Amino acid sequence: MQLEDFKLNRQGLSRVLGELEAEIMELIWQNNLTTVRDVYEELRKKKKIAYTTVMTIMGRLAGKGLLQIDKQGTAYIYNPVISKEQFEQETVKRVLDSALDFNNKGVVNYFVEKVKAKQMDAELLSQLEELLQKAKEGQ
Repeated sequence: MQLEDFKLNRQGLSRVLGELEAEIMELIWQNNLTTVRDVYEELRKKKKIAYTTVMTIMGRLAGKGLLQIDKQGTAYIYNPVISKEQFEQETVKRVLDSALDFNNKGVVNYFVEKVKAKQMDAELLSQLEELLQKAKEGQ
């Protein structure tokens, strides 16, 4: 298999989390679902899934630090530790830090090629130019 033949078939959060983990986090962020039962009932509308599977995945998400578990009586309440936007920003930072540590020139070249290919709007390009100028000036 050639490198150019390799394609990721997963989108968005599923590239960082597992597919079911991403789906559960999306439900929690979008619908403010807080219990395994809430998430399970929502997922059941779309697919056949076991309650224990949802419970296991939510436990894993808590273990990864994305969900906080609070016991209220006999129920366990799950709340996101960070927002979706914060998660996305933190993920981008980690990926870029890692890539820059590996090959900073390659990352910059790739980024420029992507900017050209995406034909970014003038405002975004101006912001990028301003940030680059500040970096040159040491700000």
